[in-house]
Amino acid sequence: MRKSRYHQNGCSTGSQADGDASAPAYAWIVNFNNGNVNNNHRDNNNAFVRAVRSSSPAGECRGVRHGKDAATFSDMFHAHKAARRNKRASTNQMRFEANWADGLLNLAHQINACTWSPAPAACFIAKRPKAREIHAPDFGDRIVHHWLVPQIERIYEPTFIHDSYANRRGKGTHAAIERVKSMVRAVHSGQGGGWYLQLDVHNFFNSIHRPTLYRMLKARLQRAGISASAMHVVHALLRQPVSRQGIVHQASRADRELVPPHKRLENAPPGCGLPIGNLSSQFFANVYLDRLDQFVKHTLKAPRYVRYVDDFVLVHRDRSVLEGWKRDIEEFLGKELRLSLKADVRLRPLTTGIDFLGYVIYPTHTRVRARVLAHANEALSAWAARRVREGNVTATPEEFRGARSIWASYEGHMRHANTHRLRERFLRRYTWLAAVGRPIRFAVALEGRSVAIQTKEVSRG
Repeated sequence: MRKSRYHQNGCSTGSQADGDASAPAYAWIVNFNNGNVNNNHRDNNNAFVRAVRSSSPAGECRGVRHGKDAATFSDMFHAHKAARRNKRASTNQMRFEANWADGLLNLAHQINACTWSPAPAACFIAKRPKAREIHAPDFGDRIVHHWLVPQIERIYEPTFIHDSYANRRGKGTHAAIERVKSMVRAVHSGQGGGWYLQLDVHNFFNSIHRPTLYRMLKARLQRAGISASAMHVVHALLRQPVSRQGIVHQASRADRELVPPHKRLENAPPGCGLPIGNLSSQFFANVYLDRLDQFVKHTLKAPRYVRYVDDFVLVHRDRSVLEGWKRDIEEFLGKELRLSLKADVRLRPLTTGIDFLGYVIYPTHTRVRARVLAHANEALSAWAARRVREGNVTATPEEFRGARSIWASYEGHMRHANTHRLRERFLRRYTWLAAVGRPIRFAVALEGRSVAIQTKEVSRG
């Protein structure tokens, strides 16, 4: 006999039908400046009064959570701001924001009633560095992710190891690179020598076993006293594959076929697979591999270990120690997490360089990976081919900002390596960057129109 996973109190008096004279009518006082909300029937700093009634009879039952554990309009308002931050507005987002206040109230009601479930996700193909599926959640679901993840993050973050660098505040790729550099120097300095072991989990996101992940989360979150409504959201995200909730394919069939069959989420083994492209999956991935982190640090007692998502590096003076750790890690992943390692296991001297996160790290210096440089040349050459002619650069203000963004991204990447001469070569090759790569102010009247900027010397790359 199946039991309900989430306790909900029943309605002792039965649902009240719309229009029932005995049903109380509530006016929510919403401050549209800061998202404050209450139901005291009084104005709040000249806020607008908005009459609200749930579209579901269950909303008037005791099954809807109230009190300190309930998701409030203010909570959803701040999650909405986080979901919008640094994101270009999509059609899906604009549709939500056309009636955003009702949308936020509806999300809060669904969460508190434990009826929320994810909507169909949009699937498109990212082609760099390798072709892979990205599943973009519905904008309303993004808001729910930004409501949920900070709550779980507060519980897990204090116990994550220091040297896990993906999708964490104050971490990131550049911090991971600096940490690996310091480990390499520490081992190689003095007597020289030293080895590194670089491992990668095979088909990681498609191999995450959701029931195992849910058991990890449930035990920890319940001990921490997280609300039943938040646990319901966690379960709703993990109980079924993305294909069950629905997928809207936004890529052509030709682009979809660029992704190898075993990399497609629809072909993941039963009970396995998280979608790449949303906040909750990124955090859940860290939770899943935290078991590995704790094993490496506290059972193997490896002093020099860095992980970024499913790519991790161990550094040691003794090759045989790394060989033993490799066997132990492989066994642990298979037994505890149902994961396996890629066949490309690198156990090499430090002097050969560690190819990690777009850099090649040597004991004495760091280079930018050749593939990153190839992509930079390709992007800059493609931009110049249509816009650079005979000493002039002609483009719209938006296109100029795009060129500046491209160069700023690659130059920022280069600055974390020994690349002074490399950057000078780029500026000599693409001489128009000196004019285009700096901030340029354009009059509002010029937006959308082609503008010509003269440069001293131009190369088309």
